[in-house]
Amino acid sequence: MRACQPLLFIDLYGALLADEMLTSGYPVLRKNVISSLGQIRTTGIYHFVLFGTPAKTGQETLAQDVLRLLTGESIAFEYNMVGMDQEIIAAHFGTGCWDLQHSLVVGDVTLHSRLATLLHCRMISFGQTHSEKIIANVEDWDALSRLLVPDQSNRISRRASKQRKTGETEIQCVVELHGTGQAIITTGLPFFDHMLFQVFKHGLFDGEIRAHGDLDVDEHHTVEDIAITLGSVIAEALHDKRGINRYGFSLLPMDDCLAEVAIDFGGRPWFVWDVKFSRETIGTFPVELFFHFFKSFSDEAKCNLHMKVNDGNAHHQAEALFKAFGRALRQAVFKHQWDSSLPSTKGVL
Repeated sequence: MRACQPLLFIDLYGALLADEMLTSGYPVLRKNVISSLGQIRTTGIYHFVLFGTPAKTGQETLAQDVLRLLTGESIAFEYNMVGMDQEIIAAHFGTGCWDLQHSLVVGDVTLHSRLATLLHCRMISFGQTHSEKIIANVEDWDALSRLLVPDQSNRISRRASKQRKTGETEIQCVVELHGTGQAIITTGLPFFDHMLFQVFKHGLFDGEIRAHGDLDVDEHHTVEDIAITLGSVIAEALHDKRGINRYGFSLLPMDDCLAEVAIDFGGRPWFVWDVKFSRETIGTFPVELFFHFFKSFSDEAKCNLHMKVNDGNAHHQAEALFKAFGRALRQAVFKHQWDSSLPSTKGVL
């Protein structure tokens, strides 16, 4: 489940540790490292890789001390490559299915530009340094987190809204892709409200969905039209898709159930559904409509969507699927602020 995942290569000595560490004998992190890494981690985009040649013999254990410290703050590094030659690091990650185009080396350009060259990625440098390999110079970790995860005041809004009215339903939908997971959902179907809220919460989207449908006839029209409207709104919010991650995926457990969701905003709708619910209704909601919801979303958003969950409690099956769907969306729509290219060799999405 690591396809298309960018890497953030972080130098232990040139990025994480403060200068006074070298005289203190114990790990002293740069200011706001933990909070900034936490903000970057919430995007669900980057895998963290720790690297760096120890400054002198005996300091290799500092890497383990730093990793234990950060793990205690819920900051996980997937790989510890401290002490390894840059050629070995590049060879290790050059053979995997990583998104090296959007990967970044954070460190000293003088020491680590070769690593960036070998990986065919770019650099972020602390301090003022000029190099064609550098996308930005930053003064501190706050500036780095703003670059990778800009706050609302610095973001270009990716907001879209739509009202869809037919003889069967009236749907109002608003989505801001740069959000915090706040949403107002009122569809007249309480369990469906609960599921839709999971998408916003785990996708870190803000917005609302308000629906009035002919529920006295059937739930089908309301569920279908919400999917059509939501898919249309997200497609519009993506604009020209430049700089987006494009692909997203999530492997999400919920008690007895394990959901798998993968999505590609490649412009071609396709839907694969490997789900067998353990009962026909959850409360009063017919589970057969979940297939129809996601299929309609895929068609309207023009995305490739694969969904799977194992047997188990029907409520857990549904909730795991919707949470995983939200997290996969969060990855797929993520926009790399420094990239304006289209994530396609065709040049068109």
